Amino acid sequence: MRGIDGVLNKNIKAQQSIHCVLSSDYNFTAWRRPFKFVVAAYFKQLNNLIQYEIDNVRVRYFANNNARGYATGIDFRVNGEFVKGVESWASLGLLRTYEYSSDNIHYKYYNKDKEEIIKGYTFDQVKTDSTKIDPGFIPRPTDQLVTYSMFFQDYLPKYPGLKMNLNIIFGSGLPFGPPTHLRYQQVFRMPSYRRVDIGFAFNILKENREFKTKNFMNHVKYIWLNMEVLNLLGVNNTVSYTWIKDVTGRQYAVPNYLTNRMVNVKLQVRF
Repeated sequence: MRGIDGVLNKNIKAQQSIHCVLSSDYNFTAWRRPFKFVVAAYFKQLNNLIQYEIDNVRVRYFANNNARGYATGIDFRVNGEFVKGVESWASLGLLRTYEYSSDNIHYKYYNKDKEEIIKGYTFDQVKTDSTKIDPGFIPRPTDQLVTYSMFFQDYLPKYPGLKMNLNIIFGSGLPFGPPTHLRYQQVFRMPSYRRVDIGFAFNILKENREFKTKNFMNHVKYIWLNMEVLNLLGVNNTVSYTWIKDVTGRQYAVPNYLTNRMVNVKLQVRF
């Protein structure tokens, strides 16, 4: 209800949506092990939308119902025992979510030489002509065309207490734009999100072991030693942008990155 200017809109209406979902499950057997494949397609019609923007991790609403839009996509997922005794899965999602608002209609202005007037760039700033621009449907802040993830587990057959897991995540770029609070300018794309994590687990003390008499370790149920390498490939994933303005008023986007490669070691003891 609170707009960018801090004023409360007491006449705001509830956002509305109509959902259509079609899903199907398919159970099958491969390599003599059970698997499950799930597919779900969806469409959502959005009315009375309240536009918003994302500033780093802050969500800022425009506090009006001046937009309409839609969200549509399809998700695929398969999970099962790719390696006998341990569960793994892979998923793929396709999404498109767009919105339209008359607030996005704007004008481009030109000088007598038919040059577009750009503050701090065009020498002649005197307006002599203009063009009305209606950008139509523009991507919503959560519009991400492709997302893919995979979680795979494995272990040594002769040493089941030594396990490995691999986590792969990919997501195409999200929309962003300058901090002008003008939605039609927030149609640039961040670089794709890419991340690979790998982890190892070693069962130092088994739960189903034989207990020896008068041994203080009998009070310990099990001990696991875990080591993870997060962001194994050291990819600089962009989370947001810091905008810097020069003396002419032009703005430049400087990316802010998420955590680089990191090693995490954990000792887990259960009594």
